[in-house]
Amino acid sequence: MREKSEGTGRGFFGLFAVGIILVLMGIPFVGMTVMIVLLLVPNSRFGLPLALAALFLVSLIADFTGALIAATGAGFITVFIRSGRSFRFSVAAAAAAAALASVFGTILLPEHSLLSQSNVETLVQFYSSAGMSSSDIVLVMDVLVYVLPSILALWAAAGVIASGAAVKLINRRRGLQLDLPGDPPLRMGLIPAWILIAALAVNLAGSSLPGFLQQAAVNISIFMILPYSAVGLAVCRKVLSMYPQGLILAILPAILFPPLAPGVLMITGILDTWFDFRSRLRRIDERKNQQ
Repeated sequence: MREKSEGTGRGFFGLFAVGIILVLMGIPFVGMTVMIVLLLVPNSRFGLPLALAALFLVSLIADFTGALIAATGAGFITVFIRSGRSFRFSVAAAAAAAALASVFGTILLPEHSLLSQSNVETLVQFYSSAGMSSSDIVLVMDVLVYVLPSILALWAAAGVIASGAAVKLINRRRGLQLDLPGDPPLRMGLIPAWILIAALAVNLAGSSLPGFLQQAAVNISIFMILPYSAVGLAVCRKVLSMYPQGLILAILPAILFPPLAPGVLMITGILDTWFDFRSRLRRIDERKNQQ
């Protein structure tokens, strides 16, 4: 962390908006934010005890999986930032770890997770009140259980990102800067790309492979939408910073064909693994400035 006095006190509305998002996403991420802020206070003797108290409160309000997500996200972000890693890397690593924790927490203690009997009964009652037949309810529940790992992982990863944004804004108002100079842009390496390619290949193979392998491939494919869309969004931001007039062209497809926008972002993020669009755009910008 670096002290930085300029800009202190700004960003209130951004912090308010992120706070609303955290509340909507769930208590685990509100608790995670509080824990990270407490653990990042310089030279504080009470940071760790207060963070543990916050985790205890989360465990009382939320389920076991929620508390595990909060502890994992807060722990990873704090350890990496204090060890000198960039804020972007810290949040990305914490999001990945929290995604795994959400799945393992559900497997270890399903009755203390979203799969608890009370949650299932609540969903069944909701679908029944909506006029769905029992056969349709069974079909919907089967689909939900099938893709539940990816839903949990997306929820955990998105919550960590929102929590990281809140921590960044809170520390900025306190005069502390979490960003490191020369922080490299967000990119996915070759390993995640090949994992996604393997998952898509399994999906295309169909019923010739074991059921658990097909389920894992489907859930991996769904989860990969988030990180690759984030990379695609970063590329889009770079393009718009160089060509602001292209904003209208970017908004029109999102309005006219909403499903097209996330698809384009995801494909752009995947292709960026090999083509590194932002480096190419930077070289184009440098050549323009030299002329």
